Parts: sequence; structure tokens; C-alpha cells
Amino acid sequence: MWIWDSLVINPLSLILNTANNWTHDYGATIVVFTLIVRGILFPLAIKQQKSMKEMQKIQPLLAAIQAKYKNDKEKLSQETMKLYQEHKVNPAGGCLPMLVQLPILIGLYQVILKYPDIMNFPLFGTTFMNLKEIPNFNQPSILWLLPILAGATTYISSKMMTAANATSNQNEQAAQMTKSMNNIFPIMTAFISFSVPAGLGFYWVVSNLLMILQQYLLNKFFHFNPKEGLIK
Repeated sequence: MWIWDSLVINPLSLILNTANNWTHDYGATIVVFTLIVRGILFPLAIKQQKSMKEMQKIQPLLAAIQAKYKNDKEKLSQETMKLYQEHKVNPAGGCLPMLVQLPILIGLYQVILKYPDIMNFPLFGTTFMNLKEIPNFNQPSILWLLPILAGATTYISSKMMTAANATSNQNEQAAQMTKSMNNIFPIMTAFISFSVPAGLGFYWVVSNLLMILQQYLLNKFFHFNPKEGLIK
């Protein structure tokens, strides 16, 4: 447990405290905190984008291998790994930023529960939300706005990423699975946001908005032409 506290809880608490000393407003504090987290993860986002675009680049070769060795799973696995190594592609590279986000979310959840000073944050000078309060699904309130926005922004972010990394060689099963995940994950996000403190939902909304902006900028910087490959 001390390892978890040293590597996650204490750094997150330090960042929140430092940000709050600048803003004196826990709503703004979470915004600043989210900006710092997204800034730290930005190099991973660039790596993720490159990995996905490189995967697009080798899709025709991968499809050819799959067709050639469809009846020989061992040979298919060997040739696929060989293709990845030749082109220096890591198929799991696109998952890294999401995996890094998980301990941050868990840590922030614990920090919000333990933080004695997190009470309300003002919006336009009016205090109306308690960051420790958990939205009540059975009792409509202003806190419902956070899960709804969390689900909506997750959907937009997922659609943008899917559109940016879709390939013409994607088979029907994979396309259907991607579509299902794009529909299910936002609902799961909204549902989870109804069961955690409002501060975590607020962080998720701000993080998604920054991710949407980030994806837009990365799409402008990295684009893929099937004939020319990855273009910067």
C-alpha cells in the first residue's frame, strides 16, 4: 500500500494542493490538475497516434498474410509478428495512454474521498456543487449534468478516434465490434459517473474535452495516405 501511496496518492495530492494554492477554487483546481495530467500524457498520445497510423499503413500487408495463412494459425502468428518487427509496429501501443489513465482515475477517486478541504466549487460566482457528493440516479439534481456530459464527451472522443484510425481493410466483424464499443463505453462512463464523487465526473468531462481538442490537433498533424503512408 505504501508503494501505491508513494507513486500515486501522494503525487496526486501534491498536484491538487499546488493547483489549489494558485486558484483557491477546487473547480479550477481540477481543471489545472487535468491540464497537467493531459500534458504529462501528451507524449504517449503522440506515440499512440503514430502507432495507430503505422498500423493503418501495414493493414494491406497484414490482410494478405491473414488470407495466405488462414488455415495455419502457427504460421500466421509467426508471419504477423515478423511483419510487426520489420515495420517496428507495436499493436498494443494504442492502449498505453488508457492504461496509464486507470491508476490516475483510481488515485483521484481516493484523494477526493480523503481530502478534508474539498467542499464546493463556484461557477460564475455561485457555489452549487459538492465535489464529494455522489450523483443520485433516483433523485434528479444539477449533479446529473456531470454523468451526462461525461457520457456525451466520451462518445464524441471515441467517434473522433475511430474516424481518424479507421482502415479500408478493416473486416466487418472488427468494424461491428468498434461500433459496439463506441456505443457501450459512453453509457458505461455515464453509469460509473453516477456512482463516484462529482469531482471525478468533473475531471472526466474536462479530460474528455481536452482529449477531443488533442485528437483534433493530432488529426491535423498526422494524416494517412494509402499511397504515401504516414504524413507529418
